[in-house]
Amino acid sequence: MSRVLQIIDTFKIAVAILYLVIKHGGHMDDPKNYLFALVEEYKSLRDESKQASINMFAAFQWGAAVLGVIIAAAFTQWGKQDAVVLLTFYLIVPILSAMTLFLWLGEATRFRRVGDYICLLEQKAGIILNDFKQHNNVENIWSANVTKIEDSLKMPHSELDLSDPLVWEQWLRDMKDKSPTTGHIEWIYKIRFGFFILLMVVSFMIATYYASIHPRFLLIPVRKAVKDLMPDTNTKLIILLVMSLIFILVVFVIAYRFAKKLTSDTETFRRNIEAK
Repeated sequence: MSRVLQIIDTFKIAVAILYLVIKHGGHMDDPKNYLFALVEEYKSLRDESKQASINMFAAFQWGAAVLGVIIAAAFTQWGKQDAVVLLTFYLIVPILSAMTLFLWLGEATRFRRVGDYICLLEQKAGIILNDFKQHNNVENIWSANVTKIEDSLKMPHSELDLSDPLVWEQWLRDMKDKSPTTGHIEWIYKIRFGFFILLMVVSFMIATYYASIHPRFLLIPVRKAVKDLMPDTNTKLIILLVMSLIFILVVFVIAYRFAKKLTSDTETFRRNIEAK
């Protein structure tokens, strides 16, 4: 559904630009027209960013709820159905946790990608309105007051030129490591990421503990003739344990590489527009 809305927003922007081009005889010399198209694109990307944020929370919420139900159901079979308990904690919980984690990471990647491009639009807007700022002495007036404003709001000082009309995404990145409550609050994302990794590890530990106190069980109910051809119970347990452990390690490595890119630091950029 979000992809359909994105296509519709893109179509609306294209129609708006086409209308302006036709209206002005195939050219857009008036900067207002360029700004109009830029703002429409900005609004579309803002909507996509909002939808990605909603999807991230929904993935976390529904994933945690489903896993909670499955874990609770598995505990009701504790000491009754060994196969159900072991398969749940060795395989089902780690697999569902990984699926939820990668769904959340996919939306987080989309959220970061949109934010990065919005930074470009903010720079475009600043370049277009630079003459207005210079003519009305906006930058100098702002520079004389910005420190007092930030101090009065108990905010860290930004290295950005906040006299630009659009600097929200750039400001979030600039504030990232300056205060735990301003900018992108990275530790919240780390907690959500770590939740599912920790859940997989705890699930593995629960299954291993269960196996250690219940040495006799049969994972798959089969006929006696087939049972004689199968490996003994301890061998099957080791196979299941190793499969679960390898799966958790692979998921952690892949997810960590994705998450590392999402939390990469960015440098503050200040334009230097000179007349040529």
